[in-house]
Amino acid sequence: MKFYKSCNTLPIGRFFRIFETDDFKHLIIGYDFENDDLKLSADQIIQLANIFEDVFYEYSELSHNHKLRSTLKKQILIAEWELTYILVSNLIGIYRRHKDLEALILINNIDGFEIIIDVEKNVNQQLDKLEHRIKGLKNKIKIFKIKMVKSMENNKKDVKIDLDKDALYLERNLELKREVDPETTTVSKWLKLIELSKERSKMLEQQKSRRNGTN
Repeated sequence: MKFYKSCNTLPIGRFFRIFETDDFKHLIIGYDFENDDLKLSADQIIQLANIFEDVFYEYSELSHNHKLRSTLKKQILIAEWELTYILVSNLIGIYRRHKDLEALILINNIDGFEIIIDVEKNVNQQLDKLEHRIKGLKNKIKIFKIKMVKSMENNKKDVKIDLDKDALYLERNLELKREVDPETTTVSKWLKLIELSKERSKMLEQQKSRRNGTN
């Protein structure tokens, strides 16, 4: 699979679908969201999440909206916690059922989790403590998600998402001879068009003020 990896290639329509739905499959070149039967592995989701993080940071710089960057950092952190919770829970279950030491090795190798199961000691006792710890992580995820809901709603209000309406406005305000299609117009080009439109509106207002001042 090939991916859109920057604001210079990712269409603005796809960008906002990811922003609104958290579905990173829109980063896949050729992905048809209206006929969606594509399944991604956990590793692929992580890979795409990392790509979108870079794209989103680039967008926040180009649009000068740093509040969005802060929101994305929190989203990524929650996603990492959720993945850790699922992995650890599943691996504990595998060991409980099958006494598979490989499951313990995998737990020990989870990045950022900082837990070591000592197979020379009472494993079940260690797993009991670990289960208590990940229950705490699950509660932490719930709390952060509740806080994120309001933050996300506020951020989405700050970002224009009626792309068809905005496209028509840009075409009219900039007196373009062609259609602005959100499905093919890249994020960076879209932001440049918005900037040009604002500059033109400001210029027209200044001209109007000067004319009124001379009358």
